[in-house]
Amino acid sequence: MFNPVSTYRIQFHAGFTFHDLLKWIPYLHELGVKTIYASPIFSAVPGSMHGYDGVNPNQINPEIGTLEQLKAIAKQLSELGMSWIQDIVPNHMAYNHHNAWLMDVLKKGEESAYRRYFDIISPDLNSEPLMAPFLGTDLENVIEQDKLTLVKTKAGAFLI
Repeated sequence: MFNPVSTYRIQFHAGFTFHDLLKWIPYLHELGVKTIYASPIFSAVPGSMHGYDGVNPNQINPEIGTLEQLKAIAKQLSELGMSWIQDIVPNHMAYNHHNAWLMDVLKKGEESAYRRYFDIISPDLNSEPLMAPFLGTDLENVIEQDKLTLVKTKAGAFLI
């Protein structure tokens, strides 16, 4: 069984990237760190300071680095006899328009390839609309107070 004797946690974000960690690994090794425990590294909401608001679990967050940089980190850690523990968040994703899977579900309902990826209470999205509870009040009041804006993206999608 793996026993992480001395662990150092890294919090990746645009201000501390894979490139930055590569420079710090020799120092951490000199301190006696044996394991790096990394915050989530997959694509998150732009500007995320923690990575727990993921939008694509199949892509490394471009704000923190590339696959090539991650491989360089793995190589350097291996050469120094150090290990890596990766924090992942498979149980939630951000409610954000950058989340293509969620946007696909909102657009296609039951026909979305990602429908079963989300814990949606409605048994049939085609007969019952999926409501997003982030308006602050009921929909009628939001419309009446002119607080709802429809925006067309460059890609031609509509967002509220």
